Amino acid sequence: MLLILGLSLAVWMYIDINGDRKKGHEQAASFAKSETEISQIEKVSTYHGEREIHVVQGLKENEDSLIVFMDLKDEKILDTVSDKETLSIEEMQGQWADSCSACTFKDVQYGYEENEPVYQLTYIDGQDRYVLDYFTLTGDSFDQRFAFRKKE
Repeated sequence: MLLILGLSLAVWMYIDINGDRKKGHEQAASFAKSETEISQIEKVSTYHGEREIHVVQGLKENEDSLIVFMDLKDEKILDTVSDKETLSIEEMQGQWADSCSACTFKDVQYGYEENEPVYQLTYIDGQDRYVLDYFTLTGDSFDQRFAFRKKE
């Protein structure tokens, strides 16, 4: 009985947490389709910076990729970027790896800082700090970085 109760609690927590993580994704996809040239949605993600930004990646009718940054709360498209104008996530990760060989890569995602689309790279640096580093979508360094030391 205890096992069934524990399993039920775990499933409920997973569903609840996953629902919060994807909150607004359907609305963002619909808004992007109605307000931009996107006709097919590939991925929707949420960036939590100064405000919550939804990032919608999709394809136009001519199969060109488009990335849309939006503020759903204000129902506003903040920026629309063609993938032809940016480095791919893989290229950004490779460029970063060349410049930080003593680091351990964790994640890269699209973000939006100081009214500009950016890449947010997360990694552990050579000094064992957890780092959030930002780059423009063309790969240039962005004037923002956060590093957190472990308490021992």
